[in-house]
Amino acid sequence: MKKLLALLLTCAMVLSLGLLAGCGQTDPGDANGDSQSAAETDGQNTDTNTGDLEKIVFTEDVRGYHWAPAYLAQTLGYFKEEGLDAEFQTIKGGDATAPVLSGDAQFCLKGVETSLMVNEGGQGMKILLSTTQKYPYQLIGATSQYSTLESLKGGVVAGGLSVNSGPYTFARACMANAGFSDEDVTITQMASAGYAAAIQAGELQGAVSTNPWSAKKLTDAGGVVIIDGTDGPTIKKIIGSESYELFTVMTSDNLIAQNPELVQKAVNAMTKAIQWMQTASAEEIAQNLLPLFDGAEEELQYDASYDKEHHVYTTDGYHTESGYEAAITLTKLAGGITKDLPADQTYDESFLANAWETLNK
Repeated sequence: MKKLLALLLTCAMVLSLGLLAGCGQTDPGDANGDSQSAAETDGQNTDTNTGDLEKIVFTEDVRGYHWAPAYLAQTLGYFKEEGLDAEFQTIKGGDATAPVLSGDAQFCLKGVETSLMVNEGGQGMKILLSTTQKYPYQLIGATSQYSTLESLKGGVVAGGLSVNSGPYTFARACMANAGFSDEDVTITQMASAGYAAAIQAGELQGAVSTNPWSAKKLTDAGGVVIIDGTDGPTIKKIIGSESYELFTVMTSDNLIAQNPELVQKAVNAMTKAIQWMQTASAEEIAQNLLPLFDGAEEELQYDASYDKEHHVYTTDGYHTESGYEAAITLTKLAGGITKDLPADQTYDESFLANAWETLNK
């Protein structure tokens, strides 16, 4: 348990990094302190007439556009149709799962690995739906000289802020696939904001990008994509699955037991947003996310277009067996869990099934 809590509080397993647009970040800071007092609230419905609606709170470590179904359920009015009004709290200086486990919030936007860690630690959380279906990370070579995994041998690769982070684990998985040991390639800890300067100084030969916009900035500066996590056959060789449902919406076992009606209403709204996204253009998705990503129009447009083209967004919210097995493997590699967990300890997709049944009638 101590190991679990330490991991949650110090890095919140950066695998759950939001693919940020507009915040100027791709890595959250170290998570320490009181998550309640550190919460920043925004993302309210612009309709101020919400007196008859039941307030629900979503917590997040970062504002990440890959949780689009949750945000769009608010901006498109789907929560309102269900009698709900959502508040999104970005937790700075704490872990976003804590308010959900304590009952101060109802839902949490995190990565699949968080549910694995929490449940192995004996606390109950369930993934209600997944918002992505592809692995959105990219391994970028610093220049054309470093355009293959083999060319990185003897070099340094940036892998996020922590050895327990998703970018670090992704880098390790890529190196292992190339047959490299830890001595062959140095994977260093670094915030993504420092990548460009380190590459220019010749201190990095590669870096893991966690979102399309930051990858674009690196490639615009002369970088080369070595591994694109959305490329099915390539990523399957590395993690064992073409699909990887990284971004999720979770709640506590207690809320499911005590107020399943509320959970169902929330899932209904997000499922409507998933359905809407299937026929919406990238421009429409970006514009409807913009109220929650102030000043990030260019980034949102690029990210939404990339995700549409590469089929990153989920089509139904369900996880795949191979994606879950890959999540277990990677979370073990990161040191977050020590054993396999059955899928029914991690997921409760019954509310999602009910929502689709209603929508398809």
